[in-house]
Amino acid sequence: MDLAHLAQKVTERTGIPLTPRDGERILAALLASEDIWRIVELSRIPILAVCAGLRVLEEAGWVEGRHGLLRLTPAGERACRELRLAPAQELACPRCAGRGVEASLLREVAERFGRIAAGRPEARQEYDQGYVTEETTIARIGFMLAHGDLAGKDLLVLGDDDLVSLAAALTGLPRRVAVLDADPRIPSFIAAAAKAEGLAIETYVHDLRLPLPPHLQRVFDTFFCDPTESLRGFLVFAGRGIAALRGPGGAGYLGLTHAEASLAKWRAIQGELLRWGAVLTELRDAFHRYANWPYVETMRSWPHLPVKRRPGLLEPWYRSALLRIELVTAAAVDLGPVEGDIFEDDEAGTT
Repeated sequence: MDLAHLAQKVTERTGIPLTPRDGERILAALLASEDIWRIVELSRIPILAVCAGLRVLEEAGWVEGRHGLLRLTPAGERACRELRLAPAQELACPRCAGRGVEASLLREVAERFGRIAAGRPEARQEYDQGYVTEETTIARIGFMLAHGDLAGKDLLVLGDDDLVSLAAALTGLPRRVAVLDADPRIPSFIAAAAKAEGLAIETYVHDLRLPLPPHLQRVFDTFFCDPTESLRGFLVFAGRGIAALRGPGGAGYLGLTHAEASLAKWRAIQGELLRWGAVLTELRDAFHRYANWPYVETMRSWPHLPVKRRPGLLEPWYRSALLRIELVTAAAVDLGPVEGDIFEDDEAGTT
C-alpha cells in the first residue's frame, strides 16, 4: 500500500479530501505516540480522517490496537523507514507554549479571572461548547493587547463559554465590552460575575443564525469568537463579527482547528474572508488548548476511534489556531438569516 492509496481510501470513506502528505502526518504521529488522543493531536488533520486512516492502516497490517494503545507493526515500521519519516515533533517554546505572548505580565488579571472561572457553567454538546484553559484565555487578552486591539477599543465577543469578555474587562483597558451567546447560562453567568467585580459588560442572549441587532452593527473596533467548526457555522460566526466592525482597520480574532477542518476548508474560509474585505494578518497554530469536555463518549467521532479510551483530565488533546484578521475595505458581508444546523459537516467530529 502506498500513501496515495491510503489518501484515496480515506477520502472515499469520509468525504474528507486527503493527500499523501496527510498520510505521512498520521504515520509520523504513530512514530511519536501510541495514545489515540496524542495521535489525533499530532496528525493535524480532521479526527474523522485520522480514524479512517488508522482503520485503513490496520487493514493493511501496518497498525495494531492492543490494550487501548495503537502500535505500528513491523510492516508499518518498515514502511516508515522506507519513506524516511521521523516522529512528529512540536518543538514549542517552553516559556510561552509557542504562542509568542508573555502572559505572565497579566498575572493579577489571571488570578482574578481564575477565581471567577472556577464557577463557570459546564460545556454543553448541544451548543458545540468546549472552553479553553484559563491560561489560554489570558494569552488571548495579551495577544489582543500587543496588537492594539484592546486598550481604548470597543470589543464584541460572539459566543463566550471561554469568558473572554470577563478577562478583557478585568484589565480595565477596553472602552466597551459586549457579549452575545445563544446559551442563556453564559450571559447570565457573565452578568452576575461582572456585577460582583464592578465591571461594565453588556450581555445579550442571541442566536447567531440571525443577523446582529441593528445597534450592534458597525460599531465595534474588535471582535473575538471561537466558532463552531463546520464550514457553514464558521462563516456565520465570522460574518456576524465582521458585520459588527466599524470599517477598515477593525480587527477580528477567530479560532480554527485541524482536528475538524481540512486544509480545503481552511482555503474556503480564507477565500470568504478576503471576499468580505478582510485579510489574515496573524496565524498562531496550536495557540488554543481546550479543557476536556464531559461528553467525549457521545461525540460524533467516538464510534470511529480504533481504540476506545477517554482522555484524562490532564491530557488536553484539542487545540486550535488563533487567527487575526483586519478589514482593509468596508465590510462586504451579505449574510442574512441562516436556517437549520450550523454545527455539522463531513469533517465535524466533536458534535
